[in-house]
Amino acid sequence: MSDTAKTNVVNLESYGQRQRVPGNSPAGSALRAVRQLALENLRGQIERVMEKVDDALFARAEKAENNMAQTRYFDAMRELRIIRKDIEEDFVAKFGSDFDQGIPRQVDNTASFSVNWEDDKLDLVDKDDVEENLAVSNTVNKIRGNCTQSLYALDKRMGFLLHDPDLEKWHNPVGPEAICNAFQAALKRVETGIEIRLVIFKLFDQMVTRSIDALYRELNQQLVKMGVLPEIRATIRRSVQVPAPGPATPAGGGVPGDGPPATGGDTVVTAGPGGYPGAQGVPLSTAVPAAMQPSINALTFLQHGDIPVGEGGAGMLPLSPTELTAGNVNVLHGLRNSGLVEGMGKNGDMTIDIVAMLFDYILDDQNIPDGMRALIGRLQIPVLKVALLDRGFFSRKSHPARQLLNTLASTAVGLDDSRCDEEPVYRKIQEVVQTILDRFEDDVSLFAELLEDFEGYLEKEQQQAQARAERSVRTMEGQERLEVARSTTMEEIEPRLEDDENLDFIREFVSTHWKNLLFLTCARDGKDSEAWKQAVTTMDELIWSVKPKRTPEERKRLVSLQPGLLQRLRAGMERLSIDVTERDDFIARLVRAHGRTAVASAQQDPAPAQPSEARQEQDTPAREATPPVAEKQEVPQEEEESEPAEQESLDPECLEKARCLATGDWVEILDEGGTATRAKLSWVSPITQTYLFTNRQGLKAGNYTVEEFAAMLQDGRARVLDAAPLMDRAVSTVLEQYKKQ
Repeated sequence: MSDTAKTNVVNLESYGQRQRVPGNSPAGSALRAVRQLALENLRGQIERVMEKVDDALFARAEKAENNMAQTRYFDAMRELRIIRKDIEEDFVAKFGSDFDQGIPRQVDNTASFSVNWEDDKLDLVDKDDVEENLAVSNTVNKIRGNCTQSLYALDKRMGFLLHDPDLEKWHNPVGPEAICNAFQAALKRVETGIEIRLVIFKLFDQMVTRSIDALYRELNQQLVKMGVLPEIRATIRRSVQVPAPGPATPAGGGVPGDGPPATGGDTVVTAGPGGYPGAQGVPLSTAVPAAMQPSINALTFLQHGDIPVGEGGAGMLPLSPTELTAGNVNVLHGLRNSGLVEGMGKNGDMTIDIVAMLFDYILDDQNIPDGMRALIGRLQIPVLKVALLDRGFFSRKSHPARQLLNTLASTAVGLDDSRCDEEPVYRKIQEVVQTILDRFEDDVSLFAELLEDFEGYLEKEQQQAQARAERSVRTMEGQERLEVARSTTMEEIEPRLEDDENLDFIREFVSTHWKNLLFLTCARDGKDSEAWKQAVTTMDELIWSVKPKRTPEERKRLVSLQPGLLQRLRAGMERLSIDVTERDDFIARLVRAHGRTAVASAQQDPAPAQPSEARQEQDTPAREATPPVAEKQEVPQEEEESEPAEQESLDPECLEKARCLATGDWVEILDEGGTATRAKLSWVSPITQTYLFTNRQGLKAGNYTVEEFAAMLQDGRARVLDAAPLMDRAVSTVLEQYKKQ
């Protein structure tokens, strides 16, 4: 290991040396107790995660779109059965090692990078690493959101033990960063690819994030028993410190952090004037009216996921930190009476009411998947701040905040609820939302910046999806063209073969070789082409040529017809690559049949006819001068009426809705198991009017006739989604409702 690497490695004794925590001191004993308790708990949790991996991969293999994907999942199942125990042991080893050595905090960098703790260098990561790191980051944020109170207390106690009260130099060695990074490192053993690692990490996310808070509470209780900060006073840390314009002292002469103590890991945040924390050190925008600034500061505090408390530790909002950050609960209705936003007058109160109603509408909108509604719901506080700061938010459809919300919502319409968080675009939306929560103070231009970036991302994604959709369209066009060619060919051949006068070898030739020629010609050139018409005419002439010739005119016509007919038959058989010997045999048999037909017919010439009969016979060669075009086969009455009968059973409204579906419209379709899939109408067949639906990636999701889709609407197996701009719909509806109140 290099010298530079060693500077970033700190074992438990080094913790003691640097932080003056002797290994046999109470602090050292507390650290060892935390380590042992955490390892025992996490080992069990990781084992339970790995037990579920095989089932998860098998479920994906069953739903795989092709054999290659299915094989990949089966290969991963085999690999995981072999290395499962190694992954579990690697996690334990990595977590224990990081706990012993310490995980120093690094200075943030705007470029994507990973830190190699052994080599002490920053490496630019590839696309797979970015995706993996983003999954880790999302899980870390989820754990911090779910475990706000217990983690706050645990961070304070671990910071105390490490002589780093605010954990500015070190990560909490049992924090979500340490746990997630250890599991990410353990998954490096998986060689079947990033997709498989992400599947496993998703299981980890689903299972561990639900149970980790119990571990943190247990660790807090253990540390309290050992006398580590039995009471914790919470303070408000500001990431940006700007000198205040002048001396300022919070009401009551206190300082941030002088609130009532809490025991057993509970967190208390002390409120400043008006019930919200003092805002010293927060940069203010000159555009914010002075009277509104305290309320904006209080909202910013809420935006960051913190709930202020009033005197005596009473919460000023009837919400938990989890409810505040989850996004699926309307947090705005309780604001007016909370004391957090005061002094804004009637207009301010009205704005809060309207934005609250706005998010009632958004959170009830069934066109958007649940996960996406919750994600957009996390923007309640920022949107309220925008509405308070910029009155044009309601009146201007082009307002950047409204446009951004519209774009996020319209993008969400195409996401399946069951697989929402697996989509790269979902993670991009998460990034946009988190950026707003982290960066938005009072500068509304941030929304325009994020809108431009997100639209650029969507443009690239849509180009890729469009290319895939076009491939699906070309495939379906080809399939339809072949189906039309097949049915058209059979419509021409079947009635002609019903004639009992056909010779067996002619019947066999037409039903095999010439059928193939007709099919290829129709598929390539279409049924209106000259090549198709000539192929049908040749078939008719062939069939006619071997029938009895009852008049001298028919025999003369056969003689004149034969050379051209034989030439066209040879050319057709050559195009079909029929063996030369077989070709010659067929032509020879045909010529012999022509000879027999002519001779037999000459020997059976009819007696002179009466004048009326003569006229009829004179008409016959004229009618047969061109080989007869077979009459179309009559369709049985019940078949002809089947389609109208089917349409009669359909609800007219559903049928009309299906017919009015336009390219680009989104629908939701339920499979036999009740799983919903969202898809866009990408193409309507000009031949059969069949609808082709593709998913967000441009892959085929299904194809249905108008009647089939109408039946699905009627049975509740499909519904048309409203992709109209969400904010425009919401603002219009809410303002109308507000006027009626």
